[in-house]
Amino acid sequence: MSDSSKNPKILSDKVIDLLVSTTLQKNGVNIEKAKSQLSDEQKKMFKDLVEDLAKQVDSFMKKPPVDKKESK
Repeated sequence: MSDSSKNPKILSDKVIDLLVSTTLQKNGVNIEKAKSQLSDEQKKMFKDLVEDLAKQVDSFMKKPPVDKKESK
Protein backbone atom coordinates (compact mmCIF):
# COMPACT_ATOMS: atom_id res chain seq x y z
CA MET A 1 0.00 0.00 0.00
CA SER A 2 1.31 3.48 -0.81
CA ASP A 3 1.87 6.15 1.83
CA SER A 4 -0.99 8.25 0.49
CA SER A 5 -3.54 5.48 1.04
CA LYS A 6 -2.37 5.08 4.64
CA ASN A 7 -2.33 8.80 5.45
CA PRO A 8 -5.17 11.06 4.22
CA LYS A 9 -3.03 14.13 4.99
CA ILE A 10 -0.54 13.14 2.30
CA LEU A 11 -3.39 12.64 -0.17
CA SER A 12 -4.97 16.01 0.67
CA ASP A 13 -1.60 17.74 0.23
CA LYS A 14 -1.21 16.11 -3.18
CA VAL A 15 -4.71 17.22 -4.22
CA ILE A 16 -3.96 20.82 -3.20
CA ASP A 17 -0.59 20.78 -4.96
CA LEU A 18 -2.17 19.42 -8.14
CA LEU A 19 -4.99 21.97 -8.19
CA VAL A 20 -2.72 24.93 -7.52
CA SER A 21 -0.01 23.93 -10.00
CA THR A 22 -2.55 23.15 -12.73
CA THR A 23 -4.30 26.49 -12.24
CA LEU A 24 -1.03 28.42 -12.30
CA GLN A 25 0.19 26.60 -15.42
CA LYS A 26 -3.11 27.20 -17.25
CA ASN A 27 -2.72 30.91 -16.61
CA GLY A 28 0.95 31.05 -17.62
CA VAL A 29 2.21 32.04 -14.20
CA ASN A 30 5.95 31.82 -13.59
CA ILE A 31 5.99 30.71 -9.96
CA GLU A 32 9.44 32.04 -9.11
CA LYS A 33 8.74 35.44 -10.65
CA ALA A 34 5.37 35.65 -8.89
CA LYS A 35 6.94 34.79 -5.52
CA SER A 36 9.38 37.67 -5.81
CA GLN A 37 6.59 40.15 -6.57
CA LEU A 38 4.31 39.31 -3.63
CA SER A 39 4.12 41.51 -0.58
CA ASP A 40 4.37 39.98 2.89
CA GLU A 41 0.63 40.52 3.35
CA GLN A 42 -0.16 38.70 0.09
CA LYS A 43 2.11 35.81 1.08
CA LYS A 44 0.27 35.52 4.40
CA MET A 45 -3.09 35.59 2.60
CA PHE A 46 -1.98 32.76 0.28
CA LYS A 47 -0.66 30.75 3.21
CA ASP A 48 -3.98 31.18 5.06
CA LEU A 49 -5.89 30.20 1.93
CA VAL A 50 -3.85 27.03 1.46
CA GLU A 51 -4.32 26.12 5.13
CA ASP A 52 -8.10 26.60 4.80
CA LEU A 53 -8.17 24.45 1.67
CA ALA A 54 -6.15 21.76 3.44
CA LYS A 55 -8.65 21.74 6.32
CA GLN A 56 -11.57 21.43 3.89
CA VAL A 57 -9.91 18.55 2.04
CA ASP A 58 -9.10 16.84 5.34
CA SER A 59 -12.70 17.08 6.54
CA PHE A 60 -13.93 15.82 3.17
CA MET A 61 -11.56 12.85 3.30
CA LYS A 62 -12.73 11.96 6.82
CA LYS A 63 -16.41 11.77 5.83
CA PRO A 64 -17.71 8.26 5.34
CA PRO A 65 -18.71 7.38 1.78
CA VAL A 66 -22.37 7.99 0.98
CA ASP A 67 -24.30 5.06 -0.43
CA LYS A 68 -26.15 6.14 -3.52
CA LYS A 69 -29.49 4.42 -3.82
CA GLU A 70 -31.24 4.30 -7.13
CA SER A 71 -34.47 6.29 -7.03
CA LYS A 72 -37.45 4.63 -8.67
